[in-house]
Amino acid sequence: MTFQTLGLSREGRPVQGRLFPGKGATAGADPARRLLVFGGIHGDEPASVDAVLEWGASLGTRQQAADVWVVPAVNPDGLAAGQKNNAADIDLNRNFPARNFMRSHPPGYDPGPAPLSEPETALLAGLIEEASIDAIVAVHAPFACVNFDGPAQEWAAAVAEASGWPLRADIGYPTPGSLGSWWGADRGRAILTLELPAGPLDFFRGQALAALDRALDWWHPVGRSMNLRQIG
Repeated sequence: MTFQTLGLSREGRPVQGRLFPGKGATAGADPARRLLVFGGIHGDEPASVDAVLEWGASLGTRQQAADVWVVPAVNPDGLAAGQKNNAADIDLNRNFPARNFMRSHPPGYDPGPAPLSEPETALLAGLIEEASIDAIVAVHAPFACVNFDGPAQEWAAAVAEASGWPLRADIGYPTPGSLGSWWGADRGRAILTLELPAGPLDFFRGQALAALDRALDWWHPVGRSMNLRQIG
């Protein structure tokens, strides 16, 4: 599967992505929507990268109406080092311009000197704006659940049902400066956090791919009925 380089990480590694264009909505339906699915924002969650890569490889044969952007690894430096944070030891999922961004942090959760100070988060935020993304699926690990922010509870419930992992409205601890805080809480847009279990994808491949399939199918404007105007 061929990707394009969207930008470079702090250490100069490519952050790659690909647009899979939708086939268009049928007459009388809502226009095609734009979905972003990404993994690897934390470098110690390699199964999220593997899941997004494997799922993305299937999109070339689909007939989905939605345009889908796939970004397998937002944090290639962390992945290369086997560490959660990026090369500056900043937690990229605390570096977004949410209203709750704060410099104080527990160990390991440094949000950076300012929102979008890191090339990886600036790149992702830029893609979201420039591609006019309507909804986001962020793939993480290791909590084996489906979390959501913004008006996405019904969507998240369907994905949880497909995966067999529980639906959780709260991940259990504060997430200041997270993408969910910025995109979901502040902007009122739909975002799912698909938390895979711990370990390699081989142990839960079927559940992960079923969850991503349902996320796309539910978002499909001519598929399972969902009032997209409520969450778009």
